Amino acid sequence: MKLTAEDLQRLKEGINALKPNRRLTLREQIGAIYGPLMKAKGRGLTNAQLLDYLREQGIMISAPSLFRVLKQLAEQKAQRGVKRGSHHSSENGKRPAPTTSEIARSASVGTVESEPVPRASSFRVRRDRDEI
Repeated sequence: MKLTAEDLQRLKEGINALKPNRRLTLREQIGAIYGPLMKAKGRGLTNAQLLDYLREQGIMISAPSLFRVLKQLAEQKAQRGVKRGSHHSSENGKRPAPTTSEIARSASVGTVESEPVPRASSFRVRRDRDEI
């Protein structure tokens, strides 16, 4: 079968009009309704109520997975909310070393001479006093 230029054009348009038959992932589904979920939590709905509702609507997700996805989405939203340049950073994205005046200012605020606080790794292990 020989194709004409019109046939090829129609074939190209038909292929371009095809939609992918891909299902959304659970993360994408929860991300699409993240705003309403957070508003519902703000109104006092419990996590269990939200989970039951999602399951009734056909979104089969476990409680730990839902909470993990919500936490990740909240962190992403918080990161996007931070304006670029609103925090001190150098060219490589790291914070610059504090100046001596910043160190002196932070050291002078609320300092009280006392015993040094032991660190978690600096405790001594003592043997039990009771001998077997």
